[in-house]
Amino acid sequence: RVSAMVRERAIISNSGKRIPVAIDTVCVHGDNPAAVEMAGLVRERLEAAGIAVRPMAETIN
Repeated sequence: RVSAMVRERAIISNSGKRIPVAIDTVCVHGDNPAAVEMAGLVRERLEAAGIAVRPMAETIN
């Protein structure tokens, strides 16, 4: 879902409505041991889709 949002520059609502947005960053958070694994999977999928993953400091003007 995250890679689709970044590629399409839109969020798809639960009802299926496409909401255009500029996505510059993705925040992943969690309060359980699976959160770190999930963040790693998100990164892997973004990179596999050809989407650059950079440190936050590089995205701030």
